[in-house]
Amino acid sequence: MPEASLRVWTTLERLPVEIIQQVFLHCLEFNLPRASIHLARALSYPILYTWIIRLAFSSPIKPSGQPFFTRDFLPEPLDFFSVPPQQRRDLQRAVLDCRWCTLPLMRRCQREYVEHAIRRRCGDLEFSPSDYQTLLGNRVRPNVTGWWLGPQGQRQSEDLILEATVRGSNAKFQVQAWPNYGAFKVFRSAGQLYDDSDIYQLPYGTKLPTRMPDKLLCPPWTESKMGFLKLLAPGAYIDEERDHPRSGRVLRQLIRDRDFTTFKQLVDMHIRVKWSKYPIEWPILKNHYLVALKYADERNDPFVKLLVDMRWGEIPADDVKLKDKLMANMTTNSLE
Repeated sequence: MPEASLRVWTTLERLPVEIIQQVFLHCLEFNLPRASIHLARALSYPILYTWIIRLAFSSPIKPSGQPFFTRDFLPEPLDFFSVPPQQRRDLQRAVLDCRWCTLPLMRRCQREYVEHAIRRRCGDLEFSPSDYQTLLGNRVRPNVTGWWLGPQGQRQSEDLILEATVRGSNAKFQVQAWPNYGAFKVFRSAGQLYDDSDIYQLPYGTKLPTRMPDKLLCPPWTESKMGFLKLLAPGAYIDEERDHPRSGRVLRQLIRDRDFTTFKQLVDMHIRVKWSKYPIEWPILKNHYLVALKYADERNDPFVKLLVDMRWGEIPADDVKLKDKLMANMTTNSLE
């Protein structure tokens, strides 16, 4: 008799799937599905993933009047406002580390979140028919670029600014949406000062930012992975230490792998670090210039050229020797 057939199931494993799911939603213990294949199968439902993402990454909006987190959007026992900031940060990290947390799933959750927010927040606003369809977008399928698709289903990421009036009055509102970041905000007038305290957004970074998952900082550098990295970069920190060990390691590996396309995208990107409230340029360290020179082509090397053209000012002013080596590689062609 196979050894597997002799295994005795635990009390938890013998429960109906619905009860196992309720246990998970109560405890939010992400090691539970790792305990056995049976528990993993019981908890491998896309709707569960969706609810957890809504709990972890929705912006903390408390609109006056009707509640936002209705039971059809976030069912019991999940309660958004019972999760303190530190626990929400830890929950975000646990979700991002899961294999099932992918960019297509996050984009779908963005779309559902924004549609729910529009219904709850804009129910008393009147748009022109074309503007309303623009705001909701095309419902054909989720996409990689953003939650909104244009009328023909093309990918769209441009910011939207739409005018609206309150039903039954002349009061004017302005709705601004940022599809690529799953966010929108209702302004009482075009002249209202911007305040991000009441922005509807998913994913929303907490005041205690979560950590960028390792799975987004290594090859293969697919379009989906790069899109996910860019989406999370404003709110999830990469480096905890000021010598930038994680972000620095990524660029060094790209230079060694001669992956210039990805290298350029990252150098152009702004990222979060744990000690700063605002994104910074992807850090360039002295070691990156040295590694670029070590692996440089005999002629004008694209990595060296990019670092010289875009980040020359970050070389220490008194490091004349390094500057001379970089310029020597840049001028090889013209001297031959």
